[in-house]
Amino acid sequence: MTDMEQALTISGGIFAVMMLTQYGRRKYDLHKVLMPIGTVSAVAYFYLRGMPTQHVDVVVYLVGAAIGLACGVVATLTTGVERDPASGRVHTRCGAGFVAIWTAVVGLRIAFIYAAEHNTWFRDHLGTFMTEHQIVQDAIAPFFVIMALAMVLTRVFLLLARVRLLPAGAQGAALTQGSSPVRG
Repeated sequence: MTDMEQALTISGGIFAVMMLTQYGRRKYDLHKVLMPIGTVSAVAYFYLRGMPTQHVDVVVYLVGAAIGLACGVVATLTTGVERDPASGRVHTRCGAGFVAIWTAVVGLRIAFIYAAEHNTWFRDHLGTFMTEHQIVQDAIAPFFVIMALAMVLTRVFLLLARVRLLPAGAQGAALTQGSSPVRG
């Protein structure tokens, strides 16, 4: 599988899972927490095994994590969280902003890989940059996987925090201290 095919497969898979499980108004439950974590973790397990771990590679991964964190914050800000006053159930609402941030992240990843494979100017400059900074080619895929993992985990944990801050609904004690924030 070429790097481009791999990028399309990974990015498309993560994008599809996020859109199919998060887009629109959705009941917020344990499944909505575990599904994105499980998907990205499975991809991470497969692509992060044996990744380069020289000092500069770790710095590259930290940059990927920071970008993912920032994108996760933006994705969370585009997600509404509400408690149904009648049932007390928690719902999330993801609309155009959510789709836009995910489309931008996936699109930029695919554009990067496409340019690295098909654009001589970009490939030459990327190669020079990587050589000057002693970054190995095998660090690129883990960079993107770590970025996606950080984006998803940031969003999951920020949504958990937002759910905890919601006032109790009609069921009152259903989400009081000590109970799971995703039951409801």
